[in-house]
Amino acid sequence: MSLTIKNTKHKELMRSVAGVLKIRQGNKKFISNASIIKGISEPLVVTAAHCVFDWYEQLYANEIVFISDSGQKYEIDKSFMSSNWTSNGIVDHDTAFLTLKKPPVNQDAFIEPIFNNKSKKNQAIIPYFRRGILRSKKREIVTGKTFEDHIHKSTLLGLKDRMGVGSSGSPWITERENKFFQFSNTSLSFQSAKDTIWGPFWGEHIESIFLNACCHEKRFENIEIHNF
Repeated sequence: MSLTIKNTKHKELMRSVAGVLKIRQGNKKFISNASIIKGISEPLVVTAAHCVFDWYEQLYANEIVFISDSGQKYEIDKSFMSSNWTSNGIVDHDTAFLTLKKPPVNQDAFIEPIFNNKSKKNQAIIPYFRRGILRSKKREIVTGKTFEDHIHKSTLLGLKDRMGVGSSGSPWITERENKFFQFSNTSLSFQSAKDTIWGPFWGEHIESIFLNACCHEKRFENIEIHNF
């Protein structure tokens, strides 16, 4: 069950990482979860690809703004995601990296991503905002150990729990040697697996999307770039 955040360490993690995206897509406006992480030279925002590109409608968002836990607003410049999502709706690659029009100069407050974990069993911390409202009583957190998808035989990571509406895009974080790292993000749920949260395994392909976002251009195959 999702719990209100009381742990001081987790509150600090929430302030430095978690946030929401205000998204306009056609005539629709909605909010999703997201995070801000260290890039190679400047920070990037991370969310679920389906929050940026609706595969069923084949429609990108028109405008996106990231709002940090402290209320700082950042306009999004470009999105980078897999063409496996945009063309085929493959949930295994439901991750998007977003560049900022005016990124912060200092990255010290943000955490690093990790890719290509040998084990799919990680102790996860998933902070998020229920319904995307930035109020302290709406900050919530899920913790648990991830597992390999033995249900659908995909590359997705699973975690036994449930999350509130609008939790897509929230960061999956683990702690190693007193440092926090992001290793996935909340994706979609399946009716065939109740009370289970799913997130993409950040392997070589998602790492290549991250590297493209860091250099603001396409250097690898099967990657889609969209300008806002």
